[in-house]
Parts: sequence; structure tokens; C-alpha cells
Amino acid sequence: MKAENRKNSTAEGRKEIASQLKEAFKTISPFIEKHTAIVCPECETVCCADKHGRYDSNDLLFHEALGADIMEFPPGREEHDACRFIGDTGCCLERWMRPYRCTFFFCNTLLKSLETDNAKLYGAFIDYFQYLVSLRKELIG
Repeated sequence: MKAENRKNSTAEGRKEIASQLKEAFKTISPFIEKHTAIVCPECETVCCADKHGRYDSNDLLFHEALGADIMEFPPGREEHDACRFIGDTGCCLERWMRPYRCTFFFCNTLLKSLETDNAKLYGAFIDYFQYLVSLRKELIG
């Protein structure tokens, strides 16, 4: 699966790519959440630090192309603090709304869990993940 070649130089072109990227996040999320539900509650060292929950310029470009609002960064938070988006049952944001570096940070335990799932499902996940990455690259140029 490859992202189609489109022009990302127009607002309409960026919106089209961003919409497809949003859908790709929604498609891939259940597989990841299946494994975070298994791995993360047992973890003694929470990976969800505030430093991973900060938007970068590429995240802002994605959200801007969609016309989506982003959460404000509250002042006075330290990088090592628990992420401001973490709740009792995990992240309170849909995967597509999260900063990219947050949504695709996989610790070794989570990676192992993903890899040991059904081989066909894992293969489909990898293919779709690569498609998602290609869309993002196309969007940010």
C-alpha cells in the first residue's frame, strides 16, 4: 500500500492527505490498543511522559490541514511529569489527535506483544503502518 502522489502545496491537497492520514490512524488504532490494554496496566514504569505529549510543527500542520483544534500546553509542566492526556484508562485523546511521537512510541514489551500476535494481523499492521508513515511524509513534504 502506498500513498498516492498528490500535491501538498495547496490547502485542498493538504486537507485530502490529512483526512486520509486521520483515517489511517483510526484503522491502525484498534490493533495497537489491543496490545496496550494488555501491556500497559502491568507496567511499573509509565512511558506516557509529558515530553511525548507535546505537539511539534508537523503535528500542527496535520491538525491545521484538518481544521482540528489542539489541546493547549499548560505552563509549568516538567518533561518527566505524567502526560497531561493520560487518564485512568489510558490516553483521553483519539490516536489521530495525539502527537505523532506519542502515538508511535513502542517500548520493547509492547513491541514484543505486537510481534507475537497472529502473523497475518501483525503483517497487515506493518503494511498499514508503512502506509500511514508515507502519508505523513507526503503531508509534511
